[in-house]
Amino acid sequence: MAEETVSRGWVVLAVSLDISNAFNTLPWSCIREALNYHRVPPYLRRTIGAYLEERCVTYWGRDGAGQRVMSCGVPQGSVLGPLLWNIGYDWVLRGELPSGADLTCYADDTLVTARGSSYREAALVATAAVSQVVNRIRRLGLEVALSKSEAMVFHGPRRAPPPGSHIVVSGARIAVESTMKYLGLVLDSRWEFGPHFRRLAPKLMGAAGALSTLLPNLGGPSAACRRLYVGIVRSMALYGAPVWAMDMTASTLAILRKPQRAMAVRVVRGYRTISYEAACVLAGSPPWDLEAKVLASLYRWREEERARGSRPVQRQIALRREELRQVLVAEWRQRLLRPTAGLATVEAIRPVLDDWLGRRHGSLSFRVTQVLSGHGCFGKYLCRIDREPDARCHHCVHCGEDTAQHTLAECVAWEEQRRVLTNKVGGDLSLPALVRKMVGSAESWDAVVSFCEDVMSQKETAEREREISTPFPGRRRRTGRRRRADNALFRPP
Repeated sequence: MAEETVSRGWVVLAVSLDISNAFNTLPWSCIREALNYHRVPPYLRRTIGAYLEERCVTYWGRDGAGQRVMSCGVPQGSVLGPLLWNIGYDWVLRGELPSGADLTCYADDTLVTARGSSYREAALVATAAVSQVVNRIRRLGLEVALSKSEAMVFHGPRRAPPPGSHIVVSGARIAVESTMKYLGLVLDSRWEFGPHFRRLAPKLMGAAGALSTLLPNLGGPSAACRRLYVGIVRSMALYGAPVWAMDMTASTLAILRKPQRAMAVRVVRGYRTISYEAACVLAGSPPWDLEAKVLASLYRWREEERARGSRPVQRQIALRREELRQVLVAEWRQRLLRPTAGLATVEAIRPVLDDWLGRRHGSLSFRVTQVLSGHGCFGKYLCRIDREPDARCHHCVHCGEDTAQHTLAECVAWEEQRRVLTNKVGGDLSLPALVRKMVGSAESWDAVVSFCEDVMSQKETAEREREISTPFPGRRRRTGRRRRADNALFRPP
């Protein structure tokens, strides 16, 4: 609403009111009067009256046990509590407001908005409206903490309020700031949500870091549990997506990608150097900015249906969600045509992306991920991270460049394991062909897992022995702490 009003040339002043100890101080007399006003059937009024009667708080003091009879507050911990609050607090919303002012409430979060052709006009309307709302709240038996209340102006270009702007309500001064937190979202004057994501970024990375310690590459929770942990961080990141999804900027995308990459790497049990695109594809985790757009589209669709007088049932919502999901996958596939890193992995999975996402068999292990990503115990990768002096293969006489593809299809040291693998998946061991076989059947997937576990465990053992027996000056020394952190998400402090 604020965005549309500003686009028409108005200035909108929003004031968020903080009600002190709201749910515990709403008088029961207000609830009873509200039940009468809304013509609730008498038997229900009697039931609720009996529910509220004879409540008391027992406590221990200096003189022993004491009791205090309660006459206010909505019982919390049940679905009835919020309903009784809404019924009792509804009286505040029924009050008259000055022209140009609106009142919005969600539980006890009360927001007064006032519009005007200039900041001065909006401030005058807001002062009058807030004063009326505060008086009605106080008449209800509640108290507003004006010192904790916030105010902010939504404005267009060159229409910012003068520095030090404020409004005065009941003798209290409420400063007009450039941002305001409401319902968990940090709103800014230009509706760009940059401040929201700057505050959100440390929380997302903190949650990702805390969860990553629970998800080691070897052992640890199952793939399903790892996806559950990803969902926790995802829900934090996408909170309020229908509001901000269509206003994302490059900085917003960067903030969302960092924790998503971190959690995707944990899901696939991969090295922390795996790129964002490769980690998300391997984990089957669509970019969060695309998922935000799906949530926004679903929300708008439901609002449009309600505006037409229709209330979608769960089956219709599920069908619409599936349609939007297909659009998401198509857009993701189009985006994967131009990956910035992890090209081999992305190119192998992109042609079978739908099958990869929809498969019901197989999970990635630490060693399978090494082969699919190329980030692991391979000469080329170890040389790149200064753990080997060159990229040669130590397991075959050809001494070619040791890569994941060399290990899969060329290295003579693994002929026996390769013969078992080709009996299951065929003779084409290119990465795209291998991935296609893996998603095609559980038997092929298990054959690849068996090959990777056998071969990569031997390569890891040989690499550790070389590190001890033939150190070279450029090699980064692995202490015990370093070994434990080798595949961790973050470097130890």
